[in-house]
Parts: sequence; structure tokens; C-alpha cells
Amino acid sequence: VHGTLSECLFFFAISGVFRSVGVRFCASMASNLKLKNATQGAVVTRFPPEASGYIHIGHAKAALVNFLLAKQYGGKMIFRFDDTNPDKEKTDFEEAILEDTKRLNVVWDIGPTYTSDHFPQLLELATKLITLDKAYCDNTPKEEMQKCRFDGIPTPCRSNSVEDNMKNWLEMQSGSDQGLSFCLRAKLSVDNPNKCLRDPVIYRCNLTPHPRTKDKYKVYPTYDFACPVVDSIEGVTHALRTSEYNDRNDQYKWMCKALGLRLPTLDDFSRLNMEYTVMSKRKLTQFVETGRVTGWDDPRMPTVRGMLRKGVHVEALTEFVKVTGMSKVSNVMEWEKIWNFNKKIIDPVAPRYTAVDEFRVPVALAGFAPPGGVRREERALHKKNPALGVRSVAFGCRLFLEQADCMLLSEGEEVTLMDWGNAIVNTITRDTTGTPVSMTMVLHLEGDVKTTKQKLTWLADVPENVPVELYEFEHLISARDISKDVEIDTVLTDRTEYKLCGLAEEAIRAVKKGDIIQLQRRGFFICDQVEPTLRLFSIPDGHLKRNHLSALHRWGPPPVTLEARKAEAEKREAATHGQEGAKKESKKEKKEKDKKQKGAAPKESANTEAVAAPEPEQKTAVKEKSEAPEIGEEGEPKESKNAAKKREKEEAKRQAAAEREAQAAAKAAEALKKIQDNFGPMPLVQSQTFRSRVYTKVGDLNATMAGQTVLVRARIATLRVKGKLGFVVLRLTPYTVQCVISENEAEGIPKEALKWVSTLHTESVVDVTGRIAPSPEPIRECTQTDVELHITGLRLVTSAPTELPFQLEDAARREVSEAERAELEARAKAEGKKGALAITVGIDNRLNCRWLDLRTKANHAIFNVQHRVSFLFREYLENNGFMEIHSPKMIGTASEGGANVFQLKYFEGTACLAQSPQLYKQMALMCDFHRVYEIAPVFRAENSNTHRHLTEFMGLDMEMCIYEHYYEVLDVAEELFHHIFHGLSTRFRPMLEMVREQYPFEDLVWQVPEAKIDEYGMEVIEEASTTPPRDAGKVRNRTVRSLRLDFVTGAQMVNAKLAELRPLSVEDLWSQYGIKVKNDAEKEKALADMGLKDDLSTQNEKLLGRLIKEKYGVDFFILDKYPSSVRPFYTMPHPEDPEYTNSYDMFIRGEEIVSGAQRIHDAELLLKRAAMLGIDLTPISDYVNSFRLGAFPHGGMGVGMERVVMLFLGLHNIRYCSLFPRDPTRCTP
Repeated sequence: VHGTLSECLFFFAISGVFRSVGVRFCASMASNLKLKNATQGAVVTRFPPEASGYIHIGHAKAALVNFLLAKQYGGKMIFRFDDTNPDKEKTDFEEAILEDTKRLNVVWDIGPTYTSDHFPQLLELATKLITLDKAYCDNTPKEEMQKCRFDGIPTPCRSNSVEDNMKNWLEMQSGSDQGLSFCLRAKLSVDNPNKCLRDPVIYRCNLTPHPRTKDKYKVYPTYDFACPVVDSIEGVTHALRTSEYNDRNDQYKWMCKALGLRLPTLDDFSRLNMEYTVMSKRKLTQFVETGRVTGWDDPRMPTVRGMLRKGVHVEALTEFVKVTGMSKVSNVMEWEKIWNFNKKIIDPVAPRYTAVDEFRVPVALAGFAPPGGVRREERALHKKNPALGVRSVAFGCRLFLEQADCMLLSEGEEVTLMDWGNAIVNTITRDTTGTPVSMTMVLHLEGDVKTTKQKLTWLADVPENVPVELYEFEHLISARDISKDVEIDTVLTDRTEYKLCGLAEEAIRAVKKGDIIQLQRRGFFICDQVEPTLRLFSIPDGHLKRNHLSALHRWGPPPVTLEARKAEAEKREAATHGQEGAKKESKKEKKEKDKKQKGAAPKESANTEAVAAPEPEQKTAVKEKSEAPEIGEEGEPKESKNAAKKREKEEAKRQAAAEREAQAAAKAAEALKKIQDNFGPMPLVQSQTFRSRVYTKVGDLNATMAGQTVLVRARIATLRVKGKLGFVVLRLTPYTVQCVISENEAEGIPKEALKWVSTLHTESVVDVTGRIAPSPEPIRECTQTDVELHITGLRLVTSAPTELPFQLEDAARREVSEAERAELEARAKAEGKKGALAITVGIDNRLNCRWLDLRTKANHAIFNVQHRVSFLFREYLENNGFMEIHSPKMIGTASEGGANVFQLKYFEGTACLAQSPQLYKQMALMCDFHRVYEIAPVFRAENSNTHRHLTEFMGLDMEMCIYEHYYEVLDVAEELFHHIFHGLSTRFRPMLEMVREQYPFEDLVWQVPEAKIDEYGMEVIEEASTTPPRDAGKVRNRTVRSLRLDFVTGAQMVNAKLAELRPLSVEDLWSQYGIKVKNDAEKEKALADMGLKDDLSTQNEKLLGRLIKEKYGVDFFILDKYPSSVRPFYTMPHPEDPEYTNSYDMFIRGEEIVSGAQRIHDAELLLKRAAMLGIDLTPISDYVNSFRLGAFPHGGMGVGMERVVMLFLGLHNIRYCSLFPRDPTRCTP
């Protein structure tokens, strides 16, 4: 960490474990606010804003620095408007700046003054410079003037006489046509290395009326001229400016000296740059004018009023400035630093209230029955600050909990209801996506709050609850730091405002606009509006980790991690070290450099007189002359001997290095020239030729082609050259072939060719010409085992880098089980070998560079299998009268539930990404399409980071009309999967074997063996039998033989097995059944009987799959007649028992792949069913209305394609089956 002690302490104050201690320590410090040449009681500072916009945090820092220093030294602060540009000055801005400065608690002692107050004196002083021949009028055309300044040469006007300049100066003041063509320049220098000293403009013509002086003046001073003059006139002792003005400091001094004015002390501090923030008035104005924000006081704006509206406390800004004040270290500051200070200030005084958001879950609470169902008690507004008073809190038997909290709960778990006591979760009702929709709990006040894991905020369901709107904001730009030339449109954040509606307790009605409160477990908020709805803006607390109840956590992009921050900080520190190392120099060299600069700064050029004070000040001029460096023949400062030696030494080094490089390049060019006919880089392919060469694919090479010369384009998989022989393995995934290259001058393969080939990198793309030869023995490492290619020519098409993110060999290594790994390690140890178990590549590394990972043979095979699944799906349905449709993926509302959708802006409204084509494929049947299917992406905003969940996946959907029974759909679905599984196992068997090489798996068994059917006496639905079945399992016929079980039978099988498992230890449960629990309490919960109307948990799904495999010998089965409580509202109830439905799921290896059912086709029954479940169908009334004009009975199913591929191939992570997977933590690449 570089900088002052206070900067170091501030760094720790916002980092990790030192945060709270550091902030308290830093908050009392002001040691970084110091002035040089300061006399107690005599200091005068100034804050000179331009009235051209609203002041932002950068201006706030400047105002506070000047105010605090004046106060610290017992001095005064001047407030001055720098109103030198009538085009920008506005009275409205003046009033706003005054108001905002007062809001910062900045009190000025003098002012407000105006630069325009001094216009007469400024004109006199400018005239004085002309008479002293230290200023001249210049009408050089703009382009020519820019070129002269750049080249360091005088413009023609520079040599004008004083008389001509005075004449032109009067024309400028009159605003004549002739005068408007001129500007007034100070005659400093034309060729100074510091271009700010190259004759700066000090006056310009402007006919725009000034807000204060109206049409009195036609010329106006520039800041460069007015600032030093007015500072001196108004008595400023310390002119404090940001470090961006450093290059203008000599100019400031020259102005005072040339005019004989008192020179204030100049000091600077670093310009305040905040991360993800623009400070440019032009760009901020663009935000306002384009409607990106609601105004200059928008809480997303860095303006003073915007920050205060967002909840920044003035004291927090003051403490922030005290710590960073006069630091000259230029960097990008984190907003967290301010928010950390802010939290320390507001936390002790912010009253506490409770609110729940729109996704709240209703809870019925047993064990509590006060009269009228509600009891009210007083609770402290702040437990640590009794002075804030108390509030009345309602306690009732009906509550609301946060949905995000309920997602973490399980039945039987004991939790703490904050400010009340413990309760036990009795039941949790979830929708089809697993999201809690209602709960029951039992109050257990005798429970120990110290033993519960979850401490929950709650809200009684009472009419007095207050509707609230909770707003959270993201930064307006997505780049941490941007340069001036970056187009702002390229770094705009797509969505910056997030809103949650909710309910708050009745006591919150006492909150007034501008009050800061804390919503328990949600964070701090500032009241922005009371009527008509209480509007609260979230106040950040300085933590990088997001609150799981927040809107940003629900919908926002992933937050910047601490690790990313640390990496960026290290990168900046390394850059700082590099700059400092480059600037190190000996004392003597530094002295020489200072002397040069001192001599050069007041010099104009080789043929102009030195810039000095007015003529009478002879002593000063003589002194400066005695300190000037020795001047060379060309009028420039003469180089010192040490500097000359150093320069000559460096020059010699550069020349030697250049000679070596030239020799190496010449040698390489000569070598390439010798082999250029057959070897070397080929020109960039830019479609210069067309079909001029015939290429052969690697997979087509075989022994029957022996003796033929072929041209192959592929990647270099491996490369080994030693002496006169080299071996190259070419890969055109999934196929590989071995190539041999040997030195042979007669055949045009000199040693230079081998040497050049040896420099190539793996994964480079090459064109190889060679003769096919039979291999003396099978080449087991390649797919083309019986041939090899003898290279006669090799051209580099594109080169890969030397270092890859990972080696493809590692990514393609065979996956081994724990038992196999232990065996390999033992064998390696016994044989004294190291590294027998080579490295493998983790899934994150694979996905971060997916374009490299997908080059492996197994991955190509996986996606070939995926391709074949969709092909076979389409093939069967096309052959059975189905028509492919394409339903919309942007829809007006959620299609399958409330919360788990991705919302997006749709012009002036909102839309959702479709969770499935469910509603539209049903509506298509009402269009008399009768049988439809679709293969398309579906989107689920489920925050599930598991091995089988994605937020975007490919859905295979089918829907069809039926005549009598939903088994008509089930029969089609059964035959469809038989077609897919049989096709993969027979027609595309080679792809399965390629996967198996890296990821061993057992072949899928999807048909019940006929022997099992007869052994168990299973029902065969299509066979007439007088003998009643002896087993609950059944199959449709003896051709397809897919196992069907009803849901209740499956649940009973699970419960029977769970009873058998209860005596097992925690360790045995994991090792034998993969059931992971930490202790006996968790074991008891995991092995509790499932209800016959509850959905299967993931654990019980896998357990049922295992039981069915053991009994029936199959990996694929169908579970039929699910409870109505776990199916969507549009599922047809079972005719004999409405608590069950005409629905089914299909499973592979104990995991669900299909959900299907008969749908309700009667509009009134659909509305009745939705009303029973508390679902409002108004947003999808078009869907309901589609059944009112005569509806066909129908049913269908939805399939997750990636999950089918994963489970068929026995893979352990669905991300292997998604090209570029999307999950809650990954939206790139």
C-alpha cells in the first residue's frame, strides 16, 4: 500500500476483519488535511465552482477540503462563482450550487463573490500584458494554429507589434467582425515541452449576453488568466486544486509574476474518481436529457442531491474527505468506503421496522390463539438505543414469511421468529418448481433461540399493514473506470433500478420523508415518499455480498467479488511499482533535471527573450540567470556528462539488441526461404482462391489409400521432434492420425524444415501434405490405427499460443471412480512411480474456456448424442402425424407460476422469458392442429445450483388431442422413448463408445425383461387375461415393455425401504445409499415417511430408481397418477379421486426427465381449479378463452433434452451436456 499513514489505515478500514475498528479509528482522524506555508489565523481558501451544472461528489470533496482547512487553521473560506463563460452560466445552477453547498454544512466566510466582479480590472491587466509585449492578438486559422502549437513553432501573429496588438485588442472588445476573428494569447513560450505553457489563450470573444453583466462585455477571460488574478486580488493565501492542474501551475505563477501580483501558495490533491461513476457534466447531462435517470437528484447520480436522496449522511462525506483530503495518490475509490462510514453514523440512530416483499409466503401458526386472532405488544424501535422509543407490534395466528427464507426451511425444523420466540415448521406446500407457496408452523416458545439456525423476520397478516415500495439501484455504468474517449453508450448498465412491492408493519406510518430506518434483515432505507405509497430507497452498507432478501439478489447481475477487487488492487499496485521504478533517479540526475526544467520553463524559444517579471525587478532576473543551466549551441540546456554517458550506454545496448534481432530474423528468413516451397506460414485465408485444392478428412484416412498423397487440414494435437525425426499427431475431432516427418534433402525436407516444425504449438491449425502408409503395428493412441501420414509439406494456417488455459490431454483424461483411484495410487506407490494419476481439469476451468474444452473426443460425442436425441425425437413424431411449431419465447406474464421467471423490459412495459411452451402448444391444438411438437429453449429463473438444473435448456415438447384416455398420450410417449433409446444404442453406437472411453457408464436398460413380467405376474395392458395381476407394476405390451407404476405404489416402496434404513449409521447411509446426513437428527428427518400426497424429494427419487432397478432390472420407468397438490393448475383431476390427477413423470436412473399429463380443456373447470389453488388467471385470460370456442380433450409432455443426454450417458453434471451452460452463477461465455 502506497501513500500516507492515513491512507493505509483507510485501506484496512474497508477490508475484512479490520473494517469496524479501522473506521472508528479513521473517523477521528484529520491528519491528511494539512497545508504548507500556513500561518494560524491567516489562511484564506476558496471554492470556485462554475455555475454550469449541479455539483457532484468531486465538487463536494473540493468544497469540504477548502472549508475544513480554513476552519482547521482558524482562517476564512471564499465562495466564488467562476462565471467567465456566458454560454454555460445559468442562474438556476447558481441557486442549486448554493443550496447543495449548504446541505454539505459548508459555511463560507466571504461571498458569494463572482469572477465577473473583477472584469474591469482583468481587462486592465490584459491590456498591461499587451503593452509589456507579453500578450498578442492572434487570428491564425484554427487548423494552422493547432499545427503550430503541436510542432512548437510561432504563429505569424506572434511577431506583431504592440501597436497592432492594441488595435486588434480594441476590435475584440468592440465585438466587430474583425475582432471576432482574434483571441488574446499570453506570450510564454512556443516550444516548451509542457504544452500548457505554449502561449495559452487568456481572452476570447463571445457575444452571448452574460447573466450578470448582460451585453457590457464582448470579451471574456479564460480560467487560466482569471483564476490566478482573482485569487491574488481577493486575498487567497492557498489555492488548492486537483492534481490535473499540475501542468498549469507554472502558467499560474507566470501570470502573477508578469503582472506583479502577490503569488498565493499552490497545493494540489488527487482528483476524486469513483468506481462505476462518470463525473463529466456533459455525460451526466446526457443521462438526464435521454431519460436514463429521472433528474439531477436521481439516487443513481453522483450529484450531491442525488447522494443525499440515496441516504448518504453529510458526516460520512466529511469523514471520507478528512481521510482522503490532500492525498496526491491518484486512484479509483470504492463507494464501499463511503457507505462504511455512512453505516457507522446511521446504525445507532435508525429505528427498526419489519417488512416482507411481494413473494411473501402465508403461514398458519398453531399454538397461539389470542382473542380476535391478534395481540399487540410494545417492542423497542432500537434495542441498543432506548431513546428512540417503542412501537406497537401485532402478533397473530396468520403470518407472512419471506419466500427466500422459506426456501431454506424443511419440515420439522425449529426456527426463531425474531422478537417473539421459537416455532417448529410443520408442513411446507410447494408448487411444481419446488417454491414454497404456504406453510404451517407450531409455536414453541419454550425452545432455545441459541440452538436454531434460522432467525426469521415475520409480519402478522393484519389489515393495518402498510403497502411499501422498496427500490434498489445499480451503478449507471458497468465499467469500473473509463477514460475520456470511451463512448458512454458502450458501458451503460442495462438495468439500474429494481423494485419490490411489499407490506410493512403499521408502526412504519410514523416515518416521514427523508427519515432513515432499518428494515430488519433487509438493511437501511431512506424514505423518499410517503403518499400515495410509502417509497423507500435502499442505502448500501458497504458489503460486497448481497442480502438474500434483496431485489438485486433476486434479479440483478452477480456482484463484484472481493477476490476480483483484490486482483484488481494488486494489478494497480504492480502498475504503481512499475511507474515508481521508472521514475527512480540519482540525486545528481534529479538535480540536473530540475535545473533543466527551471531553465526551460521561463524560456520562450531559441529566438525569443526570456519570460521574466516586469523590467524594474532586476534582482530577480539576475538571480534566475545565475541559476540557469549551461546553454548549448542550439539554445537548449546542455546535457550533463553523467547523463550523456548513461544515454550512450543505453544506446549501445539498444543497438546490440537490434543487431541480434536482425541477425536472428535474417537467419530465420533465410531458413524459411530455403523451405518456402513446402513449409512455413501460409497467407491469411481471405477467399483469394476457390476450390484450388482437394482436402481429405482425417476420419476418412484408411489402409486402402496406401501410397496416395493427400492434403489434410487439422490441429496439432501433439508434436515431438528429435534429431532427424519428428512425430505429429493431427486431430480433426473426434478423429486423429499419426504423422511422421524425417530429414531428407532429396525429397525437399532439409533440417531447417524439422527445426521450423519443432517451433509450432499444439492446437495450431495446419495444412499437411503427405503420403499414406500402412502402420507396421496398430497405433492405439489414434482413431486411425492402421495408417500413418509421411509428411512432405506442412503449412501453418493459424497459430495457437504457447500456453493454453489447460492441456487438452488433461481435459480428455479418463474419469476414474474413487475405488479405481485408490487402486492406481497403491500400484504407483508400489512401483515407485510419481504422477501416475495425472491432473484432470475442473468443471469451472472447462466452462471458462469452453471453446477449448469442447475439442475433446468425448465432448464431440456427447453433443453428437444430443443431436441424435433431437433428431430421433423429431423423426418419430414426424412419422406419427405431428407438426412442428414455434411458440413465442417473450410472453406477457409467467406461464408456469409466479416467481421463477426472467423479466425483461418490453418497450414501455415488461415481459417474461417463457418457462415452457405449455400454454401455446395447448392453444395450438385449439387451432385444430391436433398433434404438435416443438424443440426450443426454455428459461427457468430458479436459483438452484445443482448437478441437474440449468436456467436455460432445450425443451422437447409434445401435445396431442385424445379421444378417451390420457394413456393415448402415454402410449405415444412410451414408444417415442423406445425409438430414441433403441436408435442411440444401435444406429449411433460408436458415439456412445467414444463417451465411454472418458466417462465409463453402464448401458441403459429401458425394457422390463419378459422373464420378469411372467415371474411377477405383471399386467400387460394390451393382453386380455383372466388372471388378476400379482404385481403393481405393468407394461403396455411385450414389444415396448416400459415399466409403469402408480404414484402411491412408488411412495409405498420408498417408505418400506426408509424403514429398513433407519437402523443404519450415518456413515453407512452415505457409503451404501448416497444419503448424506450429518447427525442422527438429520438422519431421522431424512428417513421420515413421505406422505402419499407429497412430491418425491430428490433423495427419494434416487432411492425409488434404485429399488426399481433391483426388482425389475430397468433404469427407465414411468410413475403415474400424481397427487393434485404437486401438479400445475391445468392438470386434469382423476375421475375417481380428485386429489390425484391424470398425470405422469418419466425417470432415468432415478432422476426425472419428463413431466406430462392430460390437460383441463373445460374453461370453467380450469377457473375453478385455479381458484382452489389461489391462482389469478387474469393475466393469461387468452389461454382460458381459447377453450371457450369448443375444445378438444388433449394431453402432452415436456422433456429436458440435456437431462436425457446426461442420464442416458451416466454423466454426473448436466453442464457437460450444455454447449455454453447457463445457471444462477454463470451467464458467460
